[in-house]
Amino acid sequence: MNQAMDQDKKTELPLVAVAGGSGFVGTHLRKKLASGFRFRALTRSSTIAQESPDNESTQWVNCDLYSLPKVTEALQGCKYGIYLVHSMVPSSRLKQGHFRDLDIILADNFIRAAEEAGLEHIIYLSGIMPEESERRLSSHLESRLEVEGVLRSRSVKVTVLRAGIIFGPGGSSFSLLINLVRRLPVMVLPAWTHSMTQSIDINDICRAFRLCFEDPTYKGGTFDLVGHKPMSYKQLVKRVAEKLGRSFISISIPFNFFFFSKHWLSILGGVPLALAEPLQKSLIHDLRPKPNVLSDALKDGLTSFDRSFELSVDIDGSPKANPRSKTQKTDTKKLQKQGRVRSVQRMPLPLAWNSQQVAREYSEWLTRKFVRVISAKITDDGRISFYFIGRLLLLELTPTPYSISNLKRSAFYISGGCLIKKVEPQGRFEFRLFPESNCLIAAIHGYAPILPWWIYSCTQAILHLRVMQSFSRHLKRHNAAVIK
Repeated sequence: MNQAMDQDKKTELPLVAVAGGSGFVGTHLRKKLASGFRFRALTRSSTIAQESPDNESTQWVNCDLYSLPKVTEALQGCKYGIYLVHSMVPSSRLKQGHFRDLDIILADNFIRAAEEAGLEHIIYLSGIMPEESERRLSSHLESRLEVEGVLRSRSVKVTVLRAGIIFGPGGSSFSLLINLVRRLPVMVLPAWTHSMTQSIDINDICRAFRLCFEDPTYKGGTFDLVGHKPMSYKQLVKRVAEKLGRSFISISIPFNFFFFSKHWLSILGGVPLALAEPLQKSLIHDLRPKPNVLSDALKDGLTSFDRSFELSVDIDGSPKANPRSKTQKTDTKKLQKQGRVRSVQRMPLPLAWNSQQVAREYSEWLTRKFVRVISAKITDDGRISFYFIGRLLLLELTPTPYSISNLKRSAFYISGGCLIKKVEPQGRFEFRLFPESNCLIAAIHGYAPILPWWIYSCTQAILHLRVMQSFSRHLKRHNAAVIK
């Protein structure tokens, strides 16, 4: 009887969609907030979705976050959302494009789907921003700031929590720090290690999320999170060395040394190069949290630096494993086997054009540029066919239902032609406008080339990238002509 009542109470708890639910922060949030919320964890990893059984607090959904229909379907029935996604981890065998451009596509899909599904409130974990006087942002921080803008471009209320380095069992930034101290008897400290930063414990991050969901006072705000005493990365390294009982020789140099330092950060810190580079570049700024009411409310009970360290390492002082480490190798092998392509390019936003005009211009421009070699034909229903010497169908694009009447997004299934392999789900091609960032994104998702991979990567992949870069220059000239 009591067990049945407890189950009924559990099903009455608010359902929260977590994008990035299998990562370091997502895993801790689901555990710490399980008493007051149910979770639907969205993951692109089929391995995690299959091997992580649903329980009374978490339901797992294998979801391609690059697919707007899939995300919209996954968010149905949810009341709140948590957005923890960053696109630094590979999501296809070949990726052409900067993580910043991938990030805004993912954020746009999530917020569009959240609006369609009727979510009331979303919390996004961003990064602490430097003072206005230092606003030459690194790509990493610029991406996070841009994602904030995209998430707030729709009607759903979005709360932004900004944090620095997060300490906790399995945290990548903390693990990198520990591994450097454990493995290096001599450490070269570039200029970026002298900038001030803010660390905070994962348990205090979880407290902030809970408070923002439960207290409407914080709904829709932006809050820097205060944790441990602010210090430079150099001071963090020395503090960790003291905790580990290790000593090292440090050599400070007056320049950033980015090219070399990202490699030793990756190799010796035990993190992917794609993560090491953005981390070091974000530390060129002094990142000091600004006082705010949420940090004041969390002040009592903050986890100390020493306690954070104890909770985050094993008995021998090695960092505890990231929750994703068990499945990453398996996921990477699956991506290689699937042989899909993601190619994303940022372009100038054509003045006074909508996405359908951009798609039509691309077809007409391609025909003009490759006269008598490649031509494009557009039917009344919006289907675009690309031909080689007027006869051989190379690719056929069929409009998706989500984009037929959408002025900011024209998306197509790559539905036919001699250059594609017939697979499910079909690949997609899209033009998406971002007026808040003054740009458009041209993207291919999940394309499966029919050419052998080594031939494709050396020919068609390079040609596509060059064509899109040329089209970007064409749009830039168009804007210059309109302004004149």
